[in-house]
Amino acid sequence: MLRQFTIKGFKRFRDATSVDLEDITLLVGVNNSGKSTILQALTLFQYCIEITRKYNGNGRRADDLVLASRTTGFEEFGVVPAAHPGDLWPDGLITRKSKPRPISLKAAFTNGSEIEFQIRISYNRFSIQPSAKGPWQEAVHRREIRLIPIFAGFLPQEEYLTPPARQDRLRLQRHGETIRNQLWHLQQDEPQRWRKLQELLAELFPESTVDVDFNLDIDRFLKATYKDQALRRRRDVITSGSGFHQALQILASVLTPGAAMFLLDEPDAHLHARLQGQLMAILERLAREEGEQFVLATHSPQLLNAAPSGSIRVCMAGQAVPFTVQPDQLLLLSDLGAMDQMELVPLLVNRVVVFVENKSDRKLLEAFARKHWGAKKQQAIWRHLTFLYTYQGPIEARVLDLARQVRDIVTSPGIESGVTTRFLAIGDRDYRTNKTRLRALRDRNATAKSDAYKLDFRLVLWEENEVENYLLDLDAILRALDSNAAVTAKKTAWRRVRRRFIREWERRLGDQREHIWVRVAERIQQEDRRLSLTTAMGQAQEEVALEDANLAHWCDAKKVLSGLRGWLQQEGFPFHLTQEEVIHHMNTVPPDVQRTLRLLQRLRPKRRRSAVAKS
Repeated sequence: MLRQFTIKGFKRFRDATSVDLEDITLLVGVNNSGKSTILQALTLFQYCIEITRKYNGNGRRADDLVLASRTTGFEEFGVVPAAHPGDLWPDGLITRKSKPRPISLKAAFTNGSEIEFQIRISYNRFSIQPSAKGPWQEAVHRREIRLIPIFAGFLPQEEYLTPPARQDRLRLQRHGETIRNQLWHLQQDEPQRWRKLQELLAELFPESTVDVDFNLDIDRFLKATYKDQALRRRRDVITSGSGFHQALQILASVLTPGAAMFLLDEPDAHLHARLQGQLMAILERLAREEGEQFVLATHSPQLLNAAPSGSIRVCMAGQAVPFTVQPDQLLLLSDLGAMDQMELVPLLVNRVVVFVENKSDRKLLEAFARKHWGAKKQQAIWRHLTFLYTYQGPIEARVLDLARQVRDIVTSPGIESGVTTRFLAIGDRDYRTNKTRLRALRDRNATAKSDAYKLDFRLVLWEENEVENYLLDLDAILRALDSNAAVTAKKTAWRRVRRRFIREWERRLGDQREHIWVRVAERIQQEDRRLSLTTAMGQAQEEVALEDANLAHWCDAKKVLSGLRGWLQQEGFPFHLTQEEVIHHMNTVPPDVQRTLRLLQRLRPKRRRSAVAKS
């Protein structure tokens, strides 16, 4: 089994980069971080083995294998797609100071053996020079590395291919041209593996079956058929869905004999989230029962959540960094939403965390940011941020403890980068009086700096009751409704009820008055349990003046907006009045929201020399 793989001078990996490999290894990272490049390097390593190995004399045993230097023409070197041979080198530079600059691929195996290939360009040909030590023959004999690319479609018809022709197409990543041949080979020559394929497919697709029919003496094309509950008779396998195609391509390639390591590029593509977790369980079982090894490049949160402990490698800064956290720490990150949209990767790269209550609050912040800065700048700033969810107010969620736990995770051995992790927590006021709001801010921000936490942390509580209260801009709402009426040919009808809508607005805000004082009183009681509700109610009415202009700041904004939408529907106006529409029609983003956006803009990693760079 391959224990460690080291790449140097290949594409983005200018310096030596080692990847520690487990039975199952998941490569995660942002786009262009090097995940697929690692798979390509392993594929190139397998090609080098195939092109340089030969038997001594008439021997055919593993012990008779030797590796010999070899040259090959550019036109024969199709294992890694490249427009120009120099594209395989960093910056396209194949020489340094007039000397060839080699690509180095080195594999260390669990039996103590090592194989290294150095690839150069000499006289317009690739030159491949091997070196090996230890019992390398047993590590590679009939244990090839097989790349299974993302599913790209099956051929409508597929001719019978001889084993060498089939192998050539697999090497060129043309799996869609060989699927029926693979199925027929398993059915005819590997009945045990054929039954295993049927069992595994049944786990993923209980209502679907696949079969293959071919007569070598009279048939030219292979016939692979598919049936499920919706089909009355068997049809060609191409009629099944893309998710079934993806699973069939993966499992048929894995069960076809000859390989021991499988490289899966985005195996989650086309698969439902539930099936992705089941696929990971199947790969774990194959690794355990068959002794096979898997390397997956993925963006899937579902695969990440289902990954075996210690199997994750994060591709960042030209390295593949082991993410060796405890299962309970990984569960914490999952609970906070770090696996959602793969927030784990920017978390480890940028070390900037923004705690919000939920996805809705995050989307609302994004909409305000687009209004304030424009979409391009908002996206540029958001790329540096990792949003985690508390699912309740930050104080009630003990956000300082959550921040400390996240800080401890991202500074674990092996992933410590020397970057200070910065935290911003944004929460609702939730009926706090001015006095208790300011005290909560002061206490949490001071505690964050104490010896117990030592966090770069700041808490923000909105000046208005909830972030949705900033949507209660009557002028913006009216402009949004005017625009909706114009595009839906209801302009005249809307003009007749516009004043009634304003009165409905005022009525709904007025109806909130008593509710607001009750909620403020309940909050006061939470702060001081000795107070009776009557006393707390009196304090609430003293401290919270609810003139008409102030009602929109304190009310239950979600209830008010929902009621207004219902009123519009009853009046025959199918207007959705979305948050984005209201924000779009605002003259400007509210000042309090602008201040918070500036804090988000200033969140930049405080960098010093990273641990990776020092090593």
